[in-house]
Amino acid sequence: MEMHNKLRALVVAPTPTWPLNYGNRKRIFSVCSKLKDLGFEIHYIHYASEGDWREYIPVETRRQMDKQWDIVDHVWPSKPLHDWPKEGEDHKIDEWWDWSLENHLQKTFAAREYDLVVVNYTWLSKALDLAPKQTYKVLDTHDKFSGRRQLLAEQGIGKEFFHTTEDQEVIALNRADLVWAIKKEEEEDFKKMGTTAAVSTLLHIDSSRQALTPSEHEGIVFGFIGANNNINRVNIYRFIERATPIFRKFCAPLTIHIAGSICNELDLVDNPFFKTIGYVDSIDEFYDDIHAAIIPMEFSTGLKIKVAEALSHSKAMLSHKHAMEGFTPTHDYHELDSFEDMARAMVDIAYESKELEYLNDASEKSHKITEDHIWDELVSLKESILNKKEVVVVLPQTYGNKKKIAHYIAQAKIDLMNWNFENVTFVIIAKPSEAQSNANFIRFMSESEFREAINLIKPSTLVNLSEHLPEIVFPEKTKVISLIELYNHQLNEYIHFRSHNSIVCERYFPSIGHVHIEKIPTNKNTKECWIIGEVSSRPLKTLLSIASSNLTNRQISLSCLNDMDRLFDRTKALPELIFVSKNVESLNYAEQILLEIAEKYDLQIEIAHQPQLLFVKRDNLKNNYDNQFFPAWERFVNKELKQNVYKL
Repeated sequence: MEMHNKLRALVVAPTPTWPLNYGNRKRIFSVCSKLKDLGFEIHYIHYASEGDWREYIPVETRRQMDKQWDIVDHVWPSKPLHDWPKEGEDHKIDEWWDWSLENHLQKTFAAREYDLVVVNYTWLSKALDLAPKQTYKVLDTHDKFSGRRQLLAEQGIGKEFFHTTEDQEVIALNRADLVWAIKKEEEEDFKKMGTTAAVSTLLHIDSSRQALTPSEHEGIVFGFIGANNNINRVNIYRFIERATPIFRKFCAPLTIHIAGSICNELDLVDNPFFKTIGYVDSIDEFYDDIHAAIIPMEFSTGLKIKVAEALSHSKAMLSHKHAMEGFTPTHDYHELDSFEDMARAMVDIAYESKELEYLNDASEKSHKITEDHIWDELVSLKESILNKKEVVVVLPQTYGNKKKIAHYIAQAKIDLMNWNFENVTFVIIAKPSEAQSNANFIRFMSESEFREAINLIKPSTLVNLSEHLPEIVFPEKTKVISLIELYNHQLNEYIHFRSHNSIVCERYFPSIGHVHIEKIPTNKNTKECWIIGEVSSRPLKTLLSIASSNLTNRQISLSCLNDMDRLFDRTKALPELIFVSKNVESLNYAEQILLEIAEKYDLQIEIAHQPQLLFVKRDNLKNNYDNQFFPAWERFVNKELKQNVYKL
């Protein structure tokens, strides 16, 4: 069965990640792929909102997506999609939210713990509210939707898709720990809105590929590929209108291939310079068949994925300066001021193709700069997640088995750690099939994976509740508290566990707390005295005979928690008295825990070598253990977990 030592990322998006024929799909695929390369397990939840999922289920798409990610879920909409605003001119931020997605996410978060959730688009941002507080929440905006209607209106384009107001958009932004703008200009806009979330820019670029170069026998071929939307159509028509007279004037030996669904709306019958080639099966072949890409976009929203595509294919590119926003230009032709300037530059290249070599090199440089920025941002995200992991708790394999004492010790620690620390990682060093628990918050690891995880996370504190911890050299600044004795390799000494009583040792490590041990029948006591340690001297024998009058003596030997389990399985009850002849400092952890159980259930304890403790025990009021436990735990947290540094 698969182990789960990886960081877990849940990605929510309204688009599939196959086929990669649209810019938003490429963006999401790229982010998920890079997170996967950084060691994240990817659970992809696809809210099937796009047209090719409305009437049927694309089986091949589902097969391909199952290969891409670790877990893939598809959630079908339960309401009409992409409606116009119901009140006023703009959408409310949650107007397109769907209860079917909410239901699926609630069950998902209840079933598994995630280190990271990435929600794509502000109109799905309500998904962030469903994630538990310990999950790091990222909103990948893709675009700025406030002011979108007004921007389109200024260009003579009617409203389309989702558009909202700043006060509504900031509601979405505030749901995240981190907001990703897709370019620096939008990052600044989001910050000006006054969001409480951190905001940074995550650019987009595809993996680098060296495109082929066609022959120049029939002149220079430029290319533009785009989807059929109003913004693309208006920009390309304006470019054709302004560029064609310049091409005619200079009799330019060039052709512009226009590809993609935008061709469905273009009529270029009388224009010898522009040629529509329609939908292309392979984006790679499209770039192989052109000498240079053009990005004629003087207005738009978001990042121009067309720029990212051209740079990723190491293809020469000429771009309007608006389209280059978010990318780093490395050639004058990357940021041309007007469509007329673009046309004149294309004419120059058509007559002097040597410039294509410099443009190819410039694309490679811009690609590398962008790629480096993206990796820096994602590595920073991973570090932020790891820095939140204050405490790692190693649970016993028997956690979940209520017939084992180890389960109750672990349950007490789980509750207390979650109460005191915001981010706790619980680990069982075993395969899921070997452990007793299927709790959603537990990570299962092999010994080698555990070592790797500790060195990766470098927790401030590690609490070991397992009797079988593998040998490990812990990071220098990690504080270690352990149920079993562990060896300090740096100091060449052992760390000892102390549980029994805070009076005996200031490093009292409370074990049971408020957890009731169902395994132990507390409604009856046997007429027995359990003896820990040897009773060989005359004084000890005398003291034992006085203390255990009218009781049957039972010598017990406990070296581990399994010994205690077997003891309770035999006796089916607690004794009336526990007699300790050993020095308290020499008690092993199992013996100490037995004394804590005795204290919890108000048994009489006689400690022969420390008579001052007799008064404390005999003076206990019933149920006084709880009154002692919580102050002792607070003392332990404040002195040991949060202040003192004692480490392996």
